[in-house]
Amino acid sequence: MTHENQPVRRVQARVYRPVGGALWLGPAIGLGFGLCALLAIGLLIGARPQSTDPSASALRPTAILATITPSPVVPTATSRPTPVPSPTPQGLYIGGAAVVSGTGSALRLRADPGLQTTTLKTISDGTRLQILEGPRNADGLSWWRLRDPADDAEGWAAQTYLIPGTTP
Repeated sequence: MTHENQPVRRVQARVYRPVGGALWLGPAIGLGFGLCALLAIGLLIGARPQSTDPSASALRPTAILATITPSPVVPTATSRPTPVPSPTPQGLYIGGAAVVSGTGSALRLRADPGLQTTTLKTISDGTRLQILEGPRNADGLSWWRLRDPADDAEGWAAQTYLIPGTTP
């Protein structure tokens, strides 16, 4: 099949033109609506033409300014409850004192809670220590971080060998 025997078909581009009146009609209508809206807003907020007639000013409302002065508030005396002294904590507590007891020879002050940690120092029975932190559980025992006031050495000791001491 050859293309020579087929008729040639020409395609003409379509041009779309607006249907209707003149192009100025749309903006003119929009301008008319805009002017009407402005006029309506002006009437709503009270924009009225000024009159030169002196009797017309009598019809205008005058603003009344009211000043409100608050009355002073006088505080009333209230009695404060007397603070009840809190009971002294029992047992071992942070900030309290502990005394080494029942070791048979000396208590090991350790680097961390636990039986396998490094021994920093040994402390003999009857020595008074300051409680800094605790208790923590390790190796089935409760441990407290203590400070020896003799040399400010700090470490952990098992609660088993500590009894509460009175705070100095």
